[in-house]
Amino acid sequence: MSELAAAVRCSTEAETLALGERIGTRVQPGDLILLSGHLGAGKTVLVRGIAAGMGIDPTLVRSPTFVLHHVYRADPRVLHHLDLYRLGPSADIRLLDIDEMLESGGVVVVEWGEHAGREQDASASIRIDIDDDGSRVISPPSGASLRLAGAWTDHAPT
Repeated sequence: MSELAAAVRCSTEAETLALGERIGTRVQPGDLILLSGHLGAGKTVLVRGIAAGMGIDPTLVRSPTFVLHHVYRADPRVLHHLDLYRLGPSADIRLLDIDEMLESGGVVVVEWGEHAGREQDASASIRIDIDDDGSRVISPPSGASLRLAGAWTDHAPT
């Protein structure tokens, strides 16, 4: 998809939320989205936007770093928000049962998604980088369907 969509530069948290919301309007039950980027890059902010796009109150979204997994609902939609930072790259994540979350029709978003070992199963893998000026550069999702990549092509440059 990167040949069809350019990275989005978000200078404010509101812009990151807006991109997340565009993604959230496009997700479907069973989508797995892997997020990567350094601490403080804006992964949880992007998830708040995805929640909003799914009709879930974004103020409920908190970083799941210390609990690993939050579930948010706006019937019939379910968002599973996982954070694998504390588990590290060599953790056995089978106990989290991501497959069950997906099979039950949930949307699963994983912060530190590179630790999941699920790149081949992902609907999208999204990287967030912090530029020298503090803005976030959010790469178009690798492996994404046109449905999800549309969030990047619909972006109005600021």
